[in-house]
Amino acid sequence: KQSLYRFRGGVEALFDKVAEDYGVEILPMDTNYRSSKNVVEQVNHWFDGIMKGYVPQKSREGASEGYVEVVESEELIEEAVIQAKRLLDLGIHVDDIAFLVSTNKDGQTLQEACQIAGIETLLKTSSSLKNIPKIAALVSMMEYLFFRENIDAQAMLNQVGKRLTEIDISWFSTFMSPLQVLDRLVREFGYFDEDLNILKLLEFASHFLDIPTFIEEFETSNITVASNTVHGAKIMTIHGSKGLEFEYVILLDKLTRKNADKSALLYHYDDTLYIDTIFYRMSGRENFDESYANIIEARKVSSAKDSMNVLYVALTRAVEGMIILRKPKDSIFDALGMEVMRIGELKQRRVCLPTHQINKKQNITLTNYGTQETPKNEEIEEKDYDAILFGTALHYALEMLGDFNEESLHNAMIAVQNRFGQQLKQDTLQAIEKRVNRLIGDEAFQTLLEGATMHKEQSLSYEGELKQIDLLLEYETYNLVIDYKSSKKYGLKHQKQVAYYKQAIADITGKRTEGMIVYLLDDLIDIYTL
Repeated sequence: KQSLYRFRGGVEALFDKVAEDYGVEILPMDTNYRSSKNVVEQVNHWFDGIMKGYVPQKSREGASEGYVEVVESEELIEEAVIQAKRLLDLGIHVDDIAFLVSTNKDGQTLQEACQIAGIETLLKTSSSLKNIPKIAALVSMMEYLFFRENIDAQAMLNQVGKRLTEIDISWFSTFMSPLQVLDRLVREFGYFDEDLNILKLLEFASHFLDIPTFIEEFETSNITVASNTVHGAKIMTIHGSKGLEFEYVILLDKLTRKNADKSALLYHYDDTLYIDTIFYRMSGRENFDESYANIIEARKVSSAKDSMNVLYVALTRAVEGMIILRKPKDSIFDALGMEVMRIGELKQRRVCLPTHQINKKQNITLTNYGTQETPKNEEIEEKDYDAILFGTALHYALEMLGDFNEESLHNAMIAVQNRFGQQLKQDTLQAIEKRVNRLIGDEAFQTLLEGATMHKEQSLSYEGELKQIDLLLEYETYNLVIDYKSSKKYGLKHQKQVAYYKQAIADITGKRTEGMIVYLLDDLIDIYTL
């Protein structure tokens, strides 16, 4: 009843197969040792006769009466906040409340509403920092300051209730570090509000010297969301709640429509649970291919079963009380025939603060202590902002090349002019064009392109890190990783970086992989083979 992970390749039938092969006796569990009587009885009412093989549960000895309510609302987020306040007003501690949602995005929306209402929460979804609107708006504002595209400023201006003409940005310089810019923006607009996600962003920004590199890395980052407090009402997805329990659960209907199955390949398992047939998904194929139609139908049945299992997990997390918020139409709870109802009573609790709330709450203050000075003999890198900006613009020109020819170079330089024209002088733009043109005319480089499939700015995830390769050339029997550099400074660092890319691509593709560093220098093209 709790098999949820078919979308990750999980096959529920494996349990039955193992039991059959090894003579394992399967015994049903008929007693619920977690939930109150009303929760158990209501779950039995909803699933008995609906879920195949469902065994009605008995309550444990000494279980409390408990409380269950189904509320219908068009505004689920607002209703969730109302119900949470209702529980808090009864003396139920915020730590004993959990919100269960269908998606990470639903969780983020709910957390913002709770924050406005003054309800402390712990967001337990698998969201990334870049998906938090408040953080994304802050980074977009920095993009505006650097690239001067007005649309990038709008999100943060909306957050702070100002217009572009009302703010002073005369303090900004393109040579400021990302940390300096973010710190100034946070202070300028009073944006901190004890939000630990801001601190995580500042920590991430401290690793970068220039704004373009920071923005590029942030867009591919996967920084976990911080918990804004050490306690609070939990917000998590139903999948994430599997195996957990909470005193009081507020369960929300899905805010958006169910995602369609967009898997490119369809698999069929034989009686021994090995894949015996693979189909490529094609619209309308089921109308003339019976085998394909049978697999499509089987997937629909499996999907319906998965949905039922998800509902079972969601409705069995509560210990004492459960409040379900459903939509009037297209509700995920329609499959259970769930209607508005209430059973049991919510009782006033005697308020008892835990130790972490007895102590006086400490405010967090942002203080800039500057940076630690490094002895001159240990200084390895210098902040050459002109060189950093030059390298960023050069990489952008190479990225914008449709092909390695002069016609593409002309179009690429227009793109560079549009993006970096305010930061780079005309002679610098000409120097970039000169270097790229020299690369296009380099016979050794052009030979490398022959017979290869090109992948520019190839993103990859390896060993928990997200990276981006300048150029990946895929041949029939091997791969070639190419990294562009505008200077031989930090050559050992460059070699280590490309060696990492080589290993990653080799492990991912299973093919032999070579690596090269292409130095686009002022007077020549130098190709270094690892």
